[in-house]
Amino acid sequence: MAIQNHQPIVRSATTLTFAFSLITSLLPNFSASLCAQAVAPESVLGDTTMPPPDDVSQRFPYGITGKTPPALTKVNHAGQEPYHKHRINLRVFQGCPQVEISDGGRLWATWFGSNTQTERAPFHQGQFSVISTSGDGGKTWKEVFVFDPSDLLGGGASDPMLWKDPTGNIRFIGLRNIDFKGKDDFATSAWEFTMLDPEKEHTRWSPPRLLGNKNISVMKPLIFPDKTILRSMDDFKLVGKKDKVRIRFLKEDVDGKPLFVSELPIDNDAGFAEQMPIIRKDGSLFTFYRARNGQKFAESFDGGRTWQLGGYYPMQFSINTKCILKTLPSGRVLLVANDVQMDSKNGGKRYFYTDDLGKENELKKNKTARTRMTAYLSEDDGKTFPHRMLLCDDGQISYPSATLGKDGAIYIVYDQGRGEIGQHTIFLSKITEADVLAGKRVDDDSFLNNIVSRPSDHGGGRREGDTL
Repeated sequence: MAIQNHQPIVRSATTLTFAFSLITSLLPNFSASLCAQAVAPESVLGDTTMPPPDDVSQRFPYGITGKTPPALTKVNHAGQEPYHKHRINLRVFQGCPQVEISDGGRLWATWFGSNTQTERAPFHQGQFSVISTSGDGGKTWKEVFVFDPSDLLGGGASDPMLWKDPTGNIRFIGLRNIDFKGKDDFATSAWEFTMLDPEKEHTRWSPPRLLGNKNISVMKPLIFPDKTILRSMDDFKLVGKKDKVRIRFLKEDVDGKPLFVSELPIDNDAGFAEQMPIIRKDGSLFTFYRARNGQKFAESFDGGRTWQLGGYYPMQFSINTKCILKTLPSGRVLLVANDVQMDSKNGGKRYFYTDDLGKENELKKNKTARTRMTAYLSEDDGKTFPHRMLLCDDGQISYPSATLGKDGAIYIVYDQGRGEIGQHTIFLSKITEADVLAGKRVDDDSFLNNIVSRPSDHGGGRREGDTL
């Protein structure tokens, strides 16, 4: 029976013992053909060559094209008017956070939000991205920069990213969307800024670099031992359109030069793929990607140039929502995901989780796939995830991001109820491997669900009667 017509196989994390050799023999799609050979980056990213500095497009506001550079706006600084348009008590929607940490221990977070509406794809008018920082380990936070393209023909921001490059510099990617009525190849464009003073709350920034005209900002890049990187890409405008190549990777050299773009074979089960590969001990690559009934997986045995699809992973989790993978210094693999399973009941959907004793527990309060944010650990390169620790099950919880401190701490952010009254919260948890192995906090410095941002705590947020 083809995997597309088969219900996802559900197993508890503690009893899942399939080896990849068994997985590959059981899943018919695993033997699917490799994707086409890697393609030229320009054929996917567009021509990212920038016009000369004296070109009218580089001299905002005199000429605006998809290559007019964006800028970051400093907020909440000495001397600023208190009633600026990005202040938190005007915000009614926010979500999709990312987190990073400087070498000196300063935490940085970013997410997108709006004063007027919920998310509106594909151009996201009325949305901006916030950059916030904490100098005390995540106890308190201050919003210090905003990426807001609204002055450029009503552009909007979506899916911001913070990540640490091979040299330890923190970079921010802003995704800009402008409705050029189909007359500009860079209506969607990803721009990357590098922090110059990451230990200061109002750091200086490098000029932005144009990465391409695709979404390259949802998942952190994979860094290879030779310091080349692999960026995850997705063409979100093609979601739901069958038989379109959409899920890709961009390989760059140490200087940022594009080397190739590779493509996953078409999978019409895939939603917003949000793939995040790891390097296994044998040098091969492994990634999950978001699909209709859970997470599917793919593998590459040539450094990301070609990929094999493996079908649905035997453990069901993060049903059509984002999860993240990260290899820890210990060699264990961290997975942060929604610990929810799903099947049919009386013509509808039943959401449940399986506890450590193998008992199924139906969700009563939060009947959604986006709850029970959980940290898992694998001892075997992602074949199984026997260790897990619940982080948060308070409402709709989704879109994790993680970074590692020098002391072994794991910092994880995620959002709660993006447009829900009293919620739209960005949470931060700090845990260790020992916590996950124990299934509970055992480290004295660990904490769960500190508030990074919640507009309703500052007089903002969605109110009764608001229609977003």
